[in-house]
Amino acid sequence: MTLSIAGTGLSLPSRRVSNDELAQITGIETTDEWIQTMTGISSRYMITTETLVELAEKAAVDALADAQIDPSDVDYIIAATMGCETSTPSLACHIAEHIGVQCPAVDLNAACVGFLYALDYAAGLIQRGRASTILIITGERMSAHIDWTDRRTCILFGDGAAGVVATAGSGLTYLNLQTRPDTEVIYQYRRMCGNSPLATPDEETPMHLEGQKVFKYAVSLMEQEITTALETLNLQAEDIDHYLIHQANRRIIDFAIERLGLSPEKFPMNIDQYGNMSAVSIPALLHEMRQNNTIQPGDTLLLCAFGAGMTCGSSVIRWETPTR
Repeated sequence: MTLSIAGTGLSLPSRRVSNDELAQITGIETTDEWIQTMTGISSRYMITTETLVELAEKAAVDALADAQIDPSDVDYIIAATMGCETSTPSLACHIAEHIGVQCPAVDLNAACVGFLYALDYAAGLIQRGRASTILIITGERMSAHIDWTDRRTCILFGDGAAGVVATAGSGLTYLNLQTRPDTEVIYQYRRMCGNSPLATPDEETPMHLEGQKVFKYAVSLMEQEITTALETLNLQAEDIDHYLIHQANRRIIDFAIERLGLSPEKFPMNIDQYGNMSAVSIPALLHEMRQNNTIQPGDTLLLCAFGAGMTCGSSVIRWETPTR
């Protein structure tokens, strides 16, 4: 007994920003053509008047409604995030308060691989008999982490929240997580707001990202994770119906597809609409595929992500939830 996904939800900011508008707002020297060529991104959603907490709360409510599960039946809440408007209480506690439950609630941060880490956490809780219905929410406010004068990074990211309801089942057939420690490729120093008389103030910087190194890491890790998953389960590439890859950069995904010799049709993408939403990326894609009935009961999904740390992971899910 592992888990199955019973419902999904997605919540986006009201403000959609095109590439042309981004260039106008920031004043950076770039064009829509250049951004699309280098990343595959044409627009992204950015928080303006709403908060990440509000987006996450809506994603939670929508996922529960989709699963037809009452909030009172939720045994555990896991939020995968790099941080919301409050460092404490956690995003998960905000969600618990909003849906009116008193179950355990915790945040985890594995950057862009956060959703897969949350699946692992949830599967362990179910297998140990600690929970049978778990709400997993991913929420990222990437616009608050980046340098809006650096065109190498500010064009890449978007904000949003998405989530799933995980229940006891047999859908999750494989999950692998690992870290290839490298803390210099992607990092951000965040200033703590205390005023200790015994320590110098912390340095605060926007996110630093070394694009070429990230590209090489991502392609290598994706190739390794997919190959290992297929070999472990004794599957052929064509046995997978859908490959849901972290939507970081279309060129990364295209390059990996070419190296693996796989069919591009099996790799759904939505990076053109949303940019890189970090941990939100895969569950947002999963929700859209559910909405348009691309996923059918019995389909086999391979999920793969990579992120700062450098963290990476993959999972294989046999889809059990009926279509709408």
